[in-house]
Amino acid sequence: MMQCASITDLTTFASINNKKEFFLDTNVLYWYSYPRFTNVSKPHDKQRATPYFDFVDKLVSDGNPLYTSVYNITEMLHVIEKNEFALYELNHPEANWSIKDFRKIPHERNQMKRNLSTALSNVRNICTILDFNFTYNTLEQFVNNLQNHRCDTFDYAILQNCIKENKLNVISDDSDFSTMDQIHLYTANAALLTK
Repeated sequence: MMQCASITDLTTFASINNKKEFFLDTNVLYWYSYPRFTNVSKPHDKQRATPYFDFVDKLVSDGNPLYTSVYNITEMLHVIEKNEFALYELNHPEANWSIKDFRKIPHERNQMKRNLSTALSNVRNICTILDFNFTYNTLEQFVNNLQNHRCDTFDYAILQNCIKENKLNVISDDSDFSTMDQIHLYTANAALLTK
């Protein structure tokens, strides 16, 4: 199993170089960019997200260049839709609907559009968005190297592009990222930090 180049505790790290580039993973984007995150989260999730929010907030205020990818944003938008549906179910326990039914409600669709637009705008305001092709060759590499990492397909493609683009300082709570060679992982994930 591969190991990343380094793992840094972002709760104790203070960057003195405001030119240092960082790449934001989906979970970090979601916590930082989705204003209704706290409406559907459990106390443990809010506690887990806080150090990432604080770290990114500091990087933004210091002017560090931040990056993410279209695939991270795609994942984030999907999670937001699921959470908006969860909020709807919470407020309408009598409704026995699927997410596809939820998509047909004009008022909820408009609310969803506002929330997705806000999240997209928040991401665009803090990040340069890397657009790259996810090719069949990437899928073959993912399968051929499966014994060397624990990433899912999207994470593998995203991290391979980070390596290609030399965006190696990655902020994530995902422990699977620790198995990708060349990545410098910045995390508050206690399981990774106690290894």
